[in-house]
Amino acid sequence: MADAACSKNNNVWRIIVENMNHVSITLEQARALDALERAGTFASAAESLRRGHSSVLYLIRTLEEGLGFPLLDRTQYRTQLTPHGRRVLESCRALLAAESDLAATVQELRAGWEPKVSVVFDGIVPVEPLLRAVGRLVADHAPTRIDVRAEFLGGVEDAFERTQADLMIAVLPPRGSGLTSVALPPLHASLVAHAKHPLSRGRQDERSLDAHLLLTVRGSDPRLHLSTAGIEAHSTVHLNDFASKREAILAGIGYGWLPDGLIASELSRKTLRRIKWTRPSRHIFHPRLYHRGPPGPAARQLIAALASSRRAL
Repeated sequence: MADAACSKNNNVWRIIVENMNHVSITLEQARALDALERAGTFASAAESLRRGHSSVLYLIRTLEEGLGFPLLDRTQYRTQLTPHGRRVLESCRALLAAESDLAATVQELRAGWEPKVSVVFDGIVPVEPLLRAVGRLVADHAPTRIDVRAEFLGGVEDAFERTQADLMIAVLPPRGSGLTSVALPPLHASLVAHAKHPLSRGRQDERSLDAHLLLTVRGSDPRLHLSTAGIEAHSTVHLNDFASKREAILAGIGYGWLPDGLIASELSRKTLRRIKWTRPSRHIFHPRLYHRGPPGPAARQLIAALASSRRAL
């Protein structure tokens, strides 16, 4: 149906105007009225449309007959649109714009562009590289709409499956199968506390950490293999995102893991300090990008842009 709508057979297209009875307006008639208003004369309109003068006259006359009222004021030296004619012209131009939009959409879909690409990513992974990749697609006028949403840990795969998203950026290996994966830059994180927090002074053991509040984002996961895995079940507060977690740690409420990129300035100023204890206080996450099936052009560009940035985060 879309192909027929974009073909030269303009009689397939109709705009229905409610005026007691249904009235059909063809694209040819709409173009003729539009050209006449722009050119000012039938001769100039015919020239712009590359049609004969009599052909344009016929299109306008049959349009007026079909509508049941005149569109042109022919009493003046120069033919002008009547108020009714201007109203009809507005609708004709809306019809022509819709035809142009549909033709462009069909051409884009024929070229293989996806109507939409959905991306679910783990909120611990910096979103800036993804947004830069999306920005390049927008700058290149890619017709695909990009939908990006953040989740955390196991919630990433849950959302990926629930929404049937196209791409997933996760630090946890998926439980599902049949996905293609691409390695992304490693992500460094540190176990930190505020400089005035008791844990920031001296060397600690597991019992010392267990006596204070461990902050996490929506809980942890044993698949992360964090050094604090045995402590979390004892004294933990689950926060909604890493921005909230960072603010809570800066307020001295507790301690926890934060991406180094998120706290670079605080570590440099020693507002936050890495906790020294009997186990590692640094961790490297290895995020991967997953997709199902062969990706389309927009998804391929996103994957290539993210995979090519090999700088550690």
